[in-house]
Amino acid sequence: MITEFLSLLCLGLSLGFEDEKKNETLTKPYLSALPSPVVEQGHNVTLRCLGHRHNVTFMLGKLQDSGYRQEQRSAGYEAEFLLTHLEPKDAGTYFCAYKTMDSQEWSEESEHLQLEVTDDRNKHRAPPGGKVTRSIIAATCSCLSILLLFLSVFLINRCTQHDLSHEESTKRTSHSKLPQQEAMDADSSDLERTSVSAKDPQGVSYADRNPKTPPAAASAPAEEPPGSCERTVL
Repeated sequence: MITEFLSLLCLGLSLGFEDEKKNETLTKPYLSALPSPVVEQGHNVTLRCLGHRHNVTFMLGKLQDSGYRQEQRSAGYEAEFLLTHLEPKDAGTYFCAYKTMDSQEWSEESEHLQLEVTDDRNKHRAPPGGKVTRSIIAATCSCLSILLLFLSVFLINRCTQHDLSHEESTKRTSHSKLPQQEAMDADSSDLERTSVSAKDPQGVSYADRNPKTPPAAASAPAEEPPGSCERTVL
């Protein structure tokens, strides 16, 4: 009886110890990237998972790919996962977890690690939205500045041409009036010379000064003396 009681007591204690291990909550590990979480295309990176137990199995997973998983058994407190010849498709969000030898349940997942892979055309696989927005704003401001500059030059040139054309038309008008004014002045001078030549300085007319011109009385027929008709009849 005593032997059976001791056997049952040992069995109960062992079962309780196993249940305590199963119900034990494992602290989440810590995941880091060496040398940096930003890696150039074709280079390598090491993802290190650090736990709180030794003699455990570590697991590396990827958030964007549920089928991606790497497991590594370690006698220490950490495990290193080497990723070689990285391509842009290898970028993403990684995490790690671990489990003990006696437990089949994984610990809590570590904090997520964002891995970026750069290519030859762009240093970052996905540029931040803020930089893209600033680039667009800068390009828009440059285009507007150039447009305003060309518009200002066009308006200044247009105003200058208008002033020059107005000045030229004014000069043409003044030049066209000068010959007419000269002609009018010449006609006035001719008329004055003609009127002056028609009279002498003493107010005597040209007809009075010309002795060859017969007087007005000479133009009338001479009167015959009385009795001339009678002589003629006789």
